[in-house]
Amino acid sequence: MNITETKTYMASPGAVWKIVGDTGSIATWIPAIEKSHLEGDVRHATFAGGGGDATERIVEHDDSGRTYVYEYLTGPLPLQQYISRISVQEHSDGAEVLWVSDFTTGSEDEDKELAGTISGIYRGALDHLATLLPAGS
Repeated sequence: MNITETKTYMASPGAVWKIVGDTGSIATWIPAIEKSHLEGDVRHATFAGGGGDATERIVEHDDSGRTYVYEYLTGPLPLQQYISRISVQEHSDGAEVLWVSDFTTGSEDEDKELAGTISGIYRGALDHLATLLPAGS
């Protein structure tokens, strides 16, 4: 299953990347995550509302290209495979965040159900990110 979410911001790509590119601090801009930290290339995240703990491996991180890739290792989601890329790109209005993931649970019905959940997490995070960016940054 593939999920793609995107949002444009009236801020510089650098200002957006300063928040999005900090892989250990995702709890600052993703409301579904209560706390997070990085140990080496493994990110630890706790889902809000008692949703459980997850670990993800940062498999690629490119500050100059403003992109990183991570894979789900363990956690409460019934995933057999999950890999995601977050990129911050130049846009005529400022910056655009593109968040893409490919995943499977092993069940087409579960894939469809989880797709809605993952899209909701991404959209909530992208909307919240807008509140953290200084105007005209």
